[in-house]
Amino acid sequence: MRKKSHKSFQVNVHKKAVGIDVCKNSVNVVRLERNGEKISILGSSRAKIEKETGEAKTFAGAVIKSKLTGFPRHCEASVCFNGSPELLQILNLPDSSPDAARKFIQEELRQYAVLPLKNVQIDYCALKGSSEKKSVLVGAAQCEPLTAVTKELEKKNVDIRLIEPAIVALIRACYNKVVKPACNSNVMLVLLHDENMSLCVFSNQRFDFLRTKKFDFDIPESPQQAGAIAHQIDSVVQFYELERVSKQEKWPVFLATSCESAKTKEIARQIQEHIYHKSIEITALDASHTDIICENAANQDFSLVAAGTAMKLLDNDNSGININMLPDEIFEIRKSRKHLVIIANVAAVILLFMFLYMGFLAKKTAGVKNELGKKEQSTSNFNISELMKAQADANDRTVRITRHIDALETVFEDKNWNNWAYILAEVVSKTPGTIQIQEMRARDASTMQLEGLAVNYNAVNDFVDSLNKCKTVSSAQLADTKQNPRYANNVVDYLITCSIKKSK
Repeated sequence: MRKKSHKSFQVNVHKKAVGIDVCKNSVNVVRLERNGEKISILGSSRAKIEKETGEAKTFAGAVIKSKLTGFPRHCEASVCFNGSPELLQILNLPDSSPDAARKFIQEELRQYAVLPLKNVQIDYCALKGSSEKKSVLVGAAQCEPLTAVTKELEKKNVDIRLIEPAIVALIRACYNKVVKPACNSNVMLVLLHDENMSLCVFSNQRFDFLRTKKFDFDIPESPQQAGAIAHQIDSVVQFYELERVSKQEKWPVFLATSCESAKTKEIARQIQEHIYHKSIEITALDASHTDIICENAANQDFSLVAAGTAMKLLDNDNSGININMLPDEIFEIRKSRKHLVIIANVAAVILLFMFLYMGFLAKKTAGVKNELGKKEQSTSNFNISELMKAQADANDRTVRITRHIDALETVFEDKNWNNWAYILAEVVSKTPGTIQIQEMRARDASTMQLEGLAVNYNAVNDFVDSLNKCKTVSSAQLADTKQNPRYANNVVDYLITCSIKKSK
């Protein structure tokens, strides 16, 4: 589970990003460019995909066929998947401390039968504007499909940096033109994404309400079902009028779908005909509701979801809603790659200096031999002792550099070295807030010891259980634990011994 930290970004002078909206039967791709505060669309594509082959390769192939990723050049991209996350909900935290919030969210998610017991990616972010109780938006999804698509696109030089819910991307795309102006009223956003509906309400610019619902029909392909969508909208407005005592003359409702803008307008008209509350006015969202500049008329009809998720990579996000479902496995793989690149660069520098020194030594030896040859041919007086010293010095240098070469070859031939950067990163990720690691030491490649403080004995036992679940640790055992006299509140010292798995 990752919690987003708010960081300050510098405005990029020139940057490009790709946004991908994966639907049930199509893939929408948008390529955006940022120059200062100006965001322009460079191109958009809506490609159909085979219904019977909804695999990662099919999605990746459709994205590459759009010719917007800059293939074969590297590009950064963000993705919204159909049906992912499987859970998206606003929760009110009883305690806003990080440890209590994490525990509360985990306990809440265990009650949802739709989620599997293992391999679940969870992320959450705080919602601004919540004063009485701290509200958070929580998302959860299965890791396997997200990991598969990310790895498949990486093979095509498409680097996925963000996976987020489609409704979050839509909010970001139209926040400045739709949500921000409604400073003293309520505004509703509705996204119809295949058979999924996401409905959210902003009250005085605050993310106040969210409802997600999955129908048994494809919404854009079933216009006769407009009454079911209208009923959902009416029920939310009625809830605000009765429960929240929030009445207003006009209820602006902005609708977006995974279809073309013309079809979205037709769906909005059909839903309006079934609306009961006369105060509700439904408007179809299009490019005019965003800050994106469309200089080419051919790019006017683009996916707002794909554009919204690309805007996050361009550091353009006034909504403050950040949910990243990119699996932890992908983060760990990329960290390991960075460390391996650093190690390879250091090894290359060492080899370069070694070759330069060998060249210098060869030149020095050749000079000594040449000098010896000249003095052997000469009948003049020469100091044989000086020549012997020079030759001995050359031989000694040759022996030493040979030993260095042998040592380096031995290091590179040994394939059983441990990736300590990966091991330490995994141990840190498994360390709870109730544990403080003061010292980590490893006397050999198979054993590591952790020593530090814990708030109580139960925290130490939980930490040992977490270490036993590490991929790089074969076993973790509690070697020693005792009460710490320097601290109160049952603080204890601990010593844990870990056996490291051999690298393959």
